[in-house]
Amino acid sequence: MHLAVPQSGVWKLARDGVPPYWAWCWPGGLVLAMHIMTNPQIVSGRTVLDLGTGSGLVAIAAAMRGANRVLACDTDPNAIVAARLSAALNSVSIQTSLADLLDGPVPAQEVILVGDLFYKAAFARRVVAFLDRCLSEKRQIYVGDIGREHLPRDRMLSIGTYPLIDFGEPATAEPRPAHAWRYIGRMA
Repeated sequence: MHLAVPQSGVWKLARDGVPPYWAWCWPGGLVLAMHIMTNPQIVSGRTVLDLGTGSGLVAIAAAMRGANRVLACDTDPNAIVAARLSAALNSVSIQTSLADLLDGPVPAQEVILVGDLFYKAAFARRVVAFLDRCLSEKRQIYVGDIGREHLPRDRMLSIGTYPLIDFGEPATAEPRPAHAWRYIGRMA
């Protein structure tokens, strides 16, 4: 993966000494990628959208586990480049899209993957509205998250738990549970 480590060129993209958000393996993406790697039936033979792909980790996991086609989407052009380069490093093929899909139509892909997009309240509301529209069109939706404040737990079914250390915490920190979820929408 093309991530923010001292020997990578990613540091050249830093603003005020801070590398871009996508230059880390965020725990939601990491737990979702882990879950896909151990449960390939989620993506195998299907078309997949990795919403907010960042580094491309989740898209790459889907491609490695037999997805028919993978579209990695993000709003940051550098994230798109990093995802393409990281896919090449892993000898998999993904398509990329530089776009904000949240207010648009339901995408054609059968499976929607979402890692760590519930970090701000207003943004989380947009993501939930988008996912609800996707669910109404029979898309299968999987989410990875370490328990962020704005995660809509009442719309999720936990399908896997993995111990992870959150990005930015010291390596000596105690791992906490990160979840892979199936997005099921509002309960009746």
